[in-house]
Amino acid sequence: MKIALDNVAPTQDAFQQMLSCMKEESGTDADLQYEIYCSSPYVIAAYDQGKLVGVGRVAAEHETQSGCQIAVLNPYRGREIEDYMRKLLSVHR
Repeated sequence: MKIALDNVAPTQDAFQQMLSCMKEESGTDADLQYEIYCSSPYVIAAYDQGKLVGVGRVAAEHETQSGCQIAVLNPYRGREIEDYMRKLLSVHR
């Protein structure tokens, strides 16, 4: 497994495909979440052979929640992907 990180927001299609794979996210409005990620000042996307497996962002100053928000597909959790994303995003908090 070789995960590639990119500091550009993923496409909406890739984002929606990732959300559809996440059971806990299946009932949410994917369009709204995508807009929140795209409007964030800093975004990181994680890819496994071109497939989006995680996305993270730094919350904007005007948002009530602060810090980083990271979502990673279940099979990729516990593989330090979140840690790397959090480290890169924390530089921009």
